[in-house]
This record gives sequence, C-alpha cells and structure tokens, in this order.
Amino acid sequence: MYSIKSISVLTGLGVETLRAWERRYQVIAPRREAGGHRTYSQQDLEKLTLLACLTRQGHAISKVSGLDIEQLQKLANGAEEQVEHKNQFSEQIVEALLHYRIDRCEQLLKRALISSEPLIYVRDILAPALVHVGQLWHEGKINIAQEHIFSASVKRILLSMVNNVHNLSANRASMLFATPSGEPHEFGLLMSSLLAAEQQYNCYYLGADVPAFDIVEATKKLEVNIVVLSLLKSPSDPETLAQLNAVMEALSQTEVTIWLAGRGVSCWLSQKPMVPSNCDLIADFDDFHNKALQWRHHN
Repeated sequence: MYSIKSISVLTGLGVETLRAWERRYQVIAPRREAGGHRTYSQQDLEKLTLLACLTRQGHAISKVSGLDIEQLQKLANGAEEQVEHKNQFSEQIVEALLHYRIDRCEQLLKRALISSEPLIYVRDILAPALVHVGQLWHEGKINIAQEHIFSASVKRILLSMVNNVHNLSANRASMLFATPSGEPHEFGLLMSSLLAAEQQYNCYYLGADVPAFDIVEATKKLEVNIVVLSLLKSPSDPETLAQLNAVMEALSQTEVTIWLAGRGVSCWLSQKPMVPSNCDLIADFDDFHNKALQWRHHN
C-alpha cells in the first residue's frame, strides 16, 4: 500500500491534484485508515500513472477519468507520436538558438501557440522547452546570451498574448501576478497569466522580485480578487520568506485570496504550523487551470 505522498512522488502529481481528481472525477477510491489517512493500491498507482501521462500529453482529465486501466493504456500507446512532435519542437528551438536565429525561435514559439490550446502549450510544449534550454545552459552546451535570447522571446510572446486575449473590464474577476523580493524566476507566472487571460480574468502582471509593500498596495488599489505568487528557489532566501509573510499578514483581513506555487513553497510550509485560511496551494498548471475555472463559477 502507498501513502498519498508516495503516490505524489511516483506519479509526479501534486497532492492537491490527487485530492482534486478524487473529489471531482472519482478517478479512484483510496482506502482510509483509522486516522483518516488515504492508502493506495498497486492498481491505483498504475491508473494514476497512466492518467498523469495522458494529461501531460494534452488529454483533459474530465475526458479520461472514467476509463479503465486497459483503455488508458491503449490511449497512452497512441500518444507516442505526440511526444515525438513535442521533442522535435525542443530540438528545433535549440538548433535556432545555436545559430542565433531569433526570428526562427520566435516563429517556432508562435506556431506552437497558435496550434495548441493554452493549457497544452504551457504544460506540454513551453515548460519542457524552458527546462531543456536551462539544462543545456547548465551543461555549457549553449551560452548565457543564447539562453537570454530564448527567455526574452518567451516573455515577449507571452505578455503580448495576454494583452491580446482580453481587454480589462470592471465586470471581470482579476488576478495579480508577482514573485516576492529575492525570487527572480517568473516564467511559471507568465504561463499562468496566459491561462488566466484565456479564462477572461483581468491580469495584472508585476513580474519578479517585487517588494511586499508594492504587491500589497497594487492589490488594494487595483481591487484584485486573487494574488498569484511564485517561489521557485529551493530553499528560498530568508528575505523572500519574510516578504511573503508580510504579504500574507497585510492581506489576512481582506477578501483577497492568495495562490502560492513553486518548488520553494515546501520551504515556506516547513516554517508554518498551518496554511493561512486565505491561501491556496497550486500544485501544477492543471491545478491552476482547474482552480481558476472553479473560482470563476462560484464567485
């Protein structure tokens, strides 16, 4: 038998995603121990592994949750061509970067965006490409200039798409996107802002390394409903954790909801006896997408 944490590690699915799939789609029915803890069988692990694979390939969980293991396996076998296509995209991006072909790089990014749904684009195409490029830089196979060319292209295209997808409206729910001081990584935020814009949220993008005071002031002045914060550095710097706590405290007596995502969240949680009532943890892009849909329908 497996615990929910073990299942999360083995499948790559966040704990919150596992709970959401169980609650919304009844994908599995784990056993409950005397203390209420979930336990999972080998069959549960097999099914969740297949579901994780298929959703990463672009299948909506709502469409595949009712399939049995045999049906899921057949569907997974048919997804190999899609994986190859996505691998080719990363290879083409790298080839363009090696020759400083900025035009080619942006052409590939735009072509993939136009041909894909936003969730599939950020989760299955762009995020893996960012990881691939980052790994090549760490390995010394591309230089920092080439990595910066790619980063600048991604940022320019995503912000352009966010601005083009929607016009600000007083009748729409709104999200503010930022990372606290000391946290420089912003691409998860950028991709999340595209998902929110596609769902017709007003999106206010502050970017990376923003002081707590400025995040709070912008939230109040813009009358934001949801503040999306990202912590990717793990462990996070003490300054970053202090800034995050300052945002939490300043917004604790408001109706603003804080969504917190990224690898560094575990470091912050280790210092907290419990998650504040106005804070929700975001496991991955699927979780963000589903929470955004749910919030909009219930508010």
